[in-house]
Amino acid sequence: MLALKNISIYLRAALLFLLFAVCAMAVFYLPYSIMRKATLEGFSRQETLLVHQAAREIEDFFEHYQAELVHVAQITAVAVLTPEGRLSLDRYQQSNSRDIAAVVLSDASGKITYMTGWGDTVSLTEQLESGKLSLKTKRARVSNAFSLPGGAKGIALTLPVLSNGAFVGDLSVIVPLQYLTDRYLSKIRPGEEGYVWMIDSTGVELYSRFSSDVGAHFSDILPLNSEVLAMAEAMRAGRQGHAVYTDDILSAHRGQPVRQLAVYTPVKLPGNTWAIAVAAPENEALAAVSSFEKWWLSLFVLLFFAFLLYTIFLVRMKLKRQTDEQNREVQEKILENERFLRRFIDSTTIPIGIARIDGRVELLNASVERLYGYTLEDIPTIEIWFSKAYPDDARRAQVMKVWEKRLQETIATGVSSPSAEWTITCKDGRQREVVFSYTLIDDRIVYTLNDVTEENALRRKELQLQEQRARAKKMETIGLMAGGVAHDLNNILSGIVSYPELMLMKLPEDSALRAPLLAIKDSGERAAAVVADLLTVARGVAGTREPADLNDLVRSYIDSPEHLQLVQRHDLLQWRLELDPQGLNISCSPVHIRKCLMNLVTNGAEAVDGEGSLTITTRRQSVDEGAADMDCGVYAVLSVADSGPGIAEQDLEHIFEPFYSRKVMGKSGTGLGLTVVWNTVVDHGGTIRVQSSEQGTTFELFFPVSDAGETVHAEPESIDELQGAGERILVVDDDEQQRDIARQIASMLGYRVDTVFSGEEAVAFIKEQPVDLVILDMVMPGGLGGRRTYEQILVVRPGQKAIIASGFAENSDVAAVLDMGAFAFLKKPYSVVALGHMIQKALQAEQGAGTASPA
Repeated sequence: MLALKNISIYLRAALLFLLFAVCAMAVFYLPYSIMRKATLEGFSRQETLLVHQAAREIEDFFEHYQAELVHVAQITAVAVLTPEGRLSLDRYQQSNSRDIAAVVLSDASGKITYMTGWGDTVSLTEQLESGKLSLKTKRARVSNAFSLPGGAKGIALTLPVLSNGAFVGDLSVIVPLQYLTDRYLSKIRPGEEGYVWMIDSTGVELYSRFSSDVGAHFSDILPLNSEVLAMAEAMRAGRQGHAVYTDDILSAHRGQPVRQLAVYTPVKLPGNTWAIAVAAPENEALAAVSSFEKWWLSLFVLLFFAFLLYTIFLVRMKLKRQTDEQNREVQEKILENERFLRRFIDSTTIPIGIARIDGRVELLNASVERLYGYTLEDIPTIEIWFSKAYPDDARRAQVMKVWEKRLQETIATGVSSPSAEWTITCKDGRQREVVFSYTLIDDRIVYTLNDVTEENALRRKELQLQEQRARAKKMETIGLMAGGVAHDLNNILSGIVSYPELMLMKLPEDSALRAPLLAIKDSGERAAAVVADLLTVARGVAGTREPADLNDLVRSYIDSPEHLQLVQRHDLLQWRLELDPQGLNISCSPVHIRKCLMNLVTNGAEAVDGEGSLTITTRRQSVDEGAADMDCGVYAVLSVADSGPGIAEQDLEHIFEPFYSRKVMGKSGTGLGLTVVWNTVVDHGGTIRVQSSEQGTTFELFFPVSDAGETVHAEPESIDELQGAGERILVVDDDEQQRDIARQIASMLGYRVDTVFSGEEAVAFIKEQPVDLVILDMVMPGGLGGRRTYEQILVVRPGQKAIIASGFAENSDVAAVLDMGAFAFLKKPYSVVALGHMIQKALQAEQGAGTASPA
């Protein structure tokens, strides 16, 4: 309130003084401004009269000689240049020698034929012909300035010479520029420091206060500021007007800015336009009112300071009367602030405490009790606070040592102690993470106890998510490397898998070749399985999903030959199966889920390697907002736990990387098993959790629960049931071996088969003759790929049935072709049964009814 009252007094005084100043300025300035304006206007009219008079005189000069040249040019003797004509030109020049330096006659080609009046005719002839200043104009014109022999500047007035109406040359008179300017411009006197300036239409100076500037372009002359340049541009454009600018030369000479008042007007000449400007300093124009200005200003300053002193006297008196009242208000404000500060400390949400240096606690606000449970009665001293907040003796000793050190440093330096984070024990036994900040004020310590427990928990969750994202990025990068290898291997393995199968069908049961052929086929199929793992790493799980019961997938694996063989190899291992009694439907790729289970079970059994146990469990689990690694919802959990020695801590963050394995490579695995598990779970929108210790390792796979019902797929029929009825099939593949395998299998099954090696050949073939089914390779380098080939086939044969075959996993191109109507996707290498089953289903399907189900 005190400050506001003082401000009010000063403000009223300032407003009063400002009002007086404004009124005084208006009263004193108005007469002065009227007189000043009238003086400047009169001076401007005088300059305008001078510049217009000079312009008109120069125009009259050239109009006079233009009229005379017209008369001379009409003389026939001059036109044909007879001796009489030469004599006429000599007489004309001699009679006007005061104004004219030379008379020049040129022919129609621009060559000078005669010149009189100038002594150095050779140099002048070269100057005129090289500069083309007055030749071949065919019209009356005044030239721009040009150099005469000896360095002087000249101006040429030129008229065409006609003979019988035909142009035969030019007649010119040359006028010294200095004579012209001395005659019409030098007599102008715009004040003591004023000057006259004339330029031609190109911006070259014809007259200046500095003779060295004549003949130079105005933009090359320094100093010229932007105001002068703007006026020069207006003059060069042929405009007239007024300008006010700062004269840099006079300003530098006087040491203060000098403003010039200028008037400019064009000089309109035959075929050309010049411009004249007259400028004079503003102070010369205002010289007549300077004495009035000084007297008027002195009177204004005298009254101004008198009123100022009076205003100061009034303010001091007013302030003196209010001193006692203001002092009382200050004291009341101090007491009110103390009460407010006490209420603020007690009600703020920030936990605050105040203690004396001797350790006695004076205040704990309500937030300390609300967050940590302690009141002032619980901890009257710092020592008791340490005993309650840090019940562990070793921990308490550590904290007290830091506290005492920082307190002594704060007392010695006067600098507040930096923040420190500690975990304290609350009155109810809870552990909270608290950031302590200390400030020393006189002999008291003010400290805050900011709780950061939830913030630290969120930060730890964020770090965990960052680690998971980094791991996923690393897996994606490593997986790209595997994708390039997988396609080529599948093409190679097609022969190893398919040819033995075809040969076995033709061999008798007792043939000695059956065993090695079966071994070759089995090796090829196992290699194809490894390639399938590579494709899973490189491209992820096939995009197709179907509903399946997780319990049924587990049971189908338990009953599989692979698991039975594993049980026989580990006969000392105890196997436990604990399935959720309710159904656990998920949308998935069943083959990949079974493969995940097989990899985890195989790894667990090999980890135990002797007596121990392995447990397979399924359960339903709800995840709320507290989980950092997955979205909220209901999940089907597949758990595989073993009693092995566990995974070393340094290996845990690498176990899902391709080829990272502590097992013997080539003997007990490829190093891709857990990578396949990782990619499969991530592609299904799930999460993997791993817990490992010396007592064993548990893998938990979380899959989102689906509401869709279970779908059951029939197994492929036998070869006898896959026979065709002579339908026509076109095989499109750039690999000769792949074409041969498909041809042999389809032919053996009773189909008529044609093969082509490119998309272009396929389109051409379809145009000539229809087929019942196309088996189309997706990757054909060097021409049309599978997608573009099928697009063009559909243009020729709408609704054409097709099967997509590729050594890659499904990708966006495969999905696009399936959307266009292709029946299904068949992954290479394929068996006789797989291809026969796919052909049969495709032929039986309705036309254009595609499916994304891979075989």
